[in-house]
Formats: sequence, C-alpha cells, structure tokens
Amino acid sequence: MPLVCLLFCCGSTKKATEQKPENVNKKQQTALYQILSESAYQGKEVKSYEVIKDKASLEKLYEAINDTQVPKVDFTKERIVALFMGQRNTGGYAIKVKNVTEKGEKIYVDVQETSPGSGDIVTMALTNPFTIVKINSTKEIIFQ
Repeated sequence: MPLVCLLFCCGSTKKATEQKPENVNKKQQTALYQILSESAYQGKEVKSYEVIKDKASLEKLYEAINDTQVPKVDFTKERIVALFMGQRNTGGYAIKVKNVTEKGEKIYVDVQETSPGSGDIVTMALTNPFTIVKINSTKEIIFQ
C-alpha cells in the first residue's frame, strides 16, 4: 500500500510542474522573465535594485559577483534586473522576484525579501543575498 501512495504522489508532482507559469506574455507566448543567478553569497554590501541595459554594465555586474560566465543578452529585446539585499550577519536571508507583470508600457517587478524566523537554525556567516533576472522586454521597469 505505501508503494501505491508513493507512485501517486510522484505523479501529482509532475503535473504541477507541467503547468504554464503565470508570468507568460500572452502575445508572444514566452516567459516574461527568467532567473539567471541567485545566491546568498557574493552580492553587494549595500541594498540596491539595478536595471542593466548594455553589455559593458552586464560584464561589470558579473565581475562584481565573481562570476565569469556572463550570459548572452540581446539588449534590443531584453533587460537584466539585479536585486541585492545588502550584507546580513547570518544566513537565512534571501531576495527573489515574486512576480513580473506587464501593464501597458511598463514592467512591474514584485520583489520578495525573506529573513530567518526566531528559532531558525542559520549559518553564522556574513551573507549578501542577490538575484539576477532577465526580463524579456525593453519597457520601463518599476520595482514594487
């Protein structure tokens, strides 16, 4: 009997991953954003949200996070968004894109920051959480 339950549970997980993401642009049928990189380490010491619009700035960004694998970006069609939470004194912190929506001539990026709860076991190390996302649009980007 437990084997049957296990097989059923695995099947339901697969169905959940096959659903279309909510951040799909109906006109182009492509995802409005893609996560390129995220980590609790190597981010900037000061909190900031950045929009990257050219190759030189993208290379500088990846140099700042000590990553030599700079993605190829077509800046005539795409933008890069970098979210930095700033330095924290323990682990358990994160910054992510909760959602990206397109309304008229603007792209709205919903930023989600999380922190450890009281009683959570976290690493005792300085962290600098960040997320880098490719936006499949060149419209004005607004952070929320």
